[in-house]
Amino acid sequence: SSNSFSAHREQLSLQDYIHQTLQSEVTARQLSNESFYLFGETFTSDWDVLLEHYTLPPCHTCQRDWTALSFGIGSAGSGVQWHFHGPGFSETLHGRKHWVLYAGDQRPEFDPDLNSRHWMEEVYPTLHYKDLQLPWECTVHQGEMIYFPDGWHHATLNLDRYNAFVSAFTTEDEATLRAISSSTSMEL
Repeated sequence: SSNSFSAHREQLSLQDYIHQTLQSEVTARQLSNESFYLFGETFTSDWDVLLEHYTLPPCHTCQRDWTALSFGIGSAGSGVQWHFHGPGFSETLHGRKHWVLYAGDQRPEFDPDLNSRHWMEEVYPTLHYKDLQLPWECTVHQGEMIYFPDGWHHATLNLDRYNAFVSAFTTEDEATLRAISSSTSMEL
């Protein structure tokens, strides 16, 4: 589901998901557990066949052994409500995805049971009246990529009939960067 905490998950084949979910637009009035979004848990051998052909982003820690790839598809109005995790990149393969982000020390106010479209349409317009800091935001178009830093809260909203994307979860921790640095200098 589109719940912040990935509650109320359903398992469907990709064909069933496309047939059932991508035929309708998610509205701001739907609860997050009533809107479904294919993302995460694409770590089986079936998905590996697709994801092994994906070109990793150009970063020091973006190596196959240190990067977890996840494929996603969502209908118009779907997205993921506010959440945070480790660093990574997300590339839009088809459609457009709107992102809102707060730095790690800032926490947005939201109801995890309401979907991200509700937040974007009902809550976000009121923030400047409440004298709260506005989030960073951008729209990632087909063929574009966004980097999300470690621990930054973010929410997304798919803008087109359907949106397909790949996220590359990587690491920025000191030990990994030192290991990369030392193995690179040994190879020279």
